[in-house]
Amino acid sequence: MNAPISTIVRKSGVYLVSIVLLFLAHSCTYFKAKVAYSDFETSINNIGDTYQYFVLHDGDAMYELAGLTVDSTSVSGNLMPIKKPVLYRPGRTSRIRENERSILNEVHVYLRAGTEALQVGYADIPLTDVLEIRIIDKDNGATTASYVFSTVAVAGAVVIAVAALAFSNSSAPSQMSSCPYVYVNSGETFVFTGEAFGGAVGANLVRDDYMPLPAMAPVDGSYQLRITNELKEKQYTDLAELILVNHRPEQKVLLDKTGNVQVLENLQEPVKATSYSGTDLLPSMVEADSEMYLFNDEDFSENGIVLTFKKPAHAPSGRLLISAKNTLWFDYVIGEFFKKYGGYFGAFMKKQGKISSPDQLETIRDNNFPLSIYAKRNGEWELVDYLMTVGPLAARDFAVPIDLGKYPGEEIEIKIETGFMFWEVDQIAMDFTDNSDLSIAHLQPLSAYGTGQQDWKAALEKTDEDYMAQEKVGEVTELRYAVPPVPAGQVQSAFLHTRGYYELIRDFTGFPKIAELNKFKDGAYFSTFSRAGYFKVLGREGEVE
Repeated sequence: MNAPISTIVRKSGVYLVSIVLLFLAHSCTYFKAKVAYSDFETSINNIGDTYQYFVLHDGDAMYELAGLTVDSTSVSGNLMPIKKPVLYRPGRTSRIRENERSILNEVHVYLRAGTEALQVGYADIPLTDVLEIRIIDKDNGATTASYVFSTVAVAGAVVIAVAALAFSNSSAPSQMSSCPYVYVNSGETFVFTGEAFGGAVGANLVRDDYMPLPAMAPVDGSYQLRITNELKEKQYTDLAELILVNHRPEQKVLLDKTGNVQVLENLQEPVKATSYSGTDLLPSMVEADSEMYLFNDEDFSENGIVLTFKKPAHAPSGRLLISAKNTLWFDYVIGEFFKKYGGYFGAFMKKQGKISSPDQLETIRDNNFPLSIYAKRNGEWELVDYLMTVGPLAARDFAVPIDLGKYPGEEIEIKIETGFMFWEVDQIAMDFTDNSDLSIAHLQPLSAYGTGQQDWKAALEKTDEDYMAQEKVGEVTELRYAVPPVPAGQVQSAFLHTRGYYELIRDFTGFPKIAELNKFKDGAYFSTFSRAGYFKVLGREGEVE
């Protein structure tokens, strides 16, 4: 484990601040429509008491079906006019907003075309006339809040009380920031998958992003996804290219941060994994099980994991697998920093936009925002690579290639470092097999229609600074891509290659807190600030060195 249960209870209260913010600011609950095409008697009888609103669809007409009974030949009940809004409809977003919780009570019964017209009143409908039944259920896999709770559920009521106290003293909901949200059509509904080009908060930080799309499935002959703006920001996307890789089922395929294919076929667990203070993290690193390490070792501002892997003596290269995302606490800390600028925030961001891209990236690295990967050579740590932020709402699998020729011997030592509670990591492993050459397809969208039927297809086909501009909250663009054939015996992995940036919109007031802001000129201070905030929320300011 990353920490004993008692330690989690004592330490994790500040992390629940972020969960409270997520519930209040995002209402990130999702549904899925479970579809039955046959055995309707069993499907209806097994529905249970949760579903209380049966909607019968007869072509374009809808009825409420009350007093429902079913047997082996027919479904019966009282047909009545619809009395309340029907929230589910095919193709809508799977996200449930605060006033839509009743969607989880809905069951939709669809009749075949050409059946005898229905009338209000008692109806006895043959099961042979039923085309399908859609049962609306909570999608725990896609529900961010459920996912986050699973990582800290052991903390219990004590942690929730600490979180509530922290939240009551915070104006954080107005600070929540992120980047374009990506949803993919899984074959049943659109599922939230991740956030594109996280941290690219200005044109001088524009960057490429390669997001795995494991849930995407062909629908009506095409792959379909959505890019949305759901927060207070302006989003500019220059490219939205679908990359498809055909490979054997036993292979896991990822794209590294430059878009090169990395094949993982024989993952090796670390033989040792410890925090900076020596806590054994190995049990929580060996598999993807939502048992996260939060980089919250209280004795250190910069936190890290030190791992040892056995490696083949003559392996030319390796690939490090890291399953991780940013913490919601990190989002909160960044918001607290921005708030210190008060009414000067807009001017500050304009000034930042004039700094050269290399200088901005250097500052970001100095602040320990990325997840930095080091390998030990001749007793010294040297930087292998770093991973840019991906946002707090969905974990992502990363592949980091390592040239093993630089690191002789039977073992390789790896260090993964970031600021205090800036990231959370679920799994770390390595693969030492040869990197196979695979068939790769780069696809431009067949169509890309945004809010108001704006056609963004040409803007998203190539990198040319002709941006899709989503400048208002609620804007959505739906994209369709071709589905190339998959060779026999292979599977197809999909990735979304985007390039872009976004601008934050804030309405802070008051004068900037110059004395406090001057402390951030020291790159290491962000981690110190995060750690101090953690102790403050726990009422332990006096323990901070």
